[in-house]
Amino acid sequence: MDSQREGAHCGICGQAMDGHDAHQQDDDGRPARKGNSVTYVVVELRGATAHFQATDDPTRTFRTGAADLAGQLGIGLSGLLDRRYTCWVEPTEYGVVRSGFTLA
Repeated sequence: MDSQREGAHCGICGQAMDGHDAHQQDDDGRPARKGNSVTYVVVELRGATAHFQATDDPTRTFRTGAADLAGQLGIGLSGLLDRRYTCWVEPTEYGVVRSGFTLA
């Protein structure tokens, strides 16, 4: 069974998955881990949601659960606003996976 859906596109750049070098496999057949470390800053807390932006691209705002983000960073909710952190950002077929959260 083919693991890639026909016509699937990258969650970050929109390129077709079949020819996209960020989605190739390593020699052992496992998907190659492509991505990079990105530094973010929490710019707003709205209810239970934290809004954050990449420090090198403040034109796009993302959001996630504030309690989840605080837990990943090992801090309290009150310490989230204006907090800088880094994480590994990896494109996948269905979007982006963020992992390895550390305080910056």
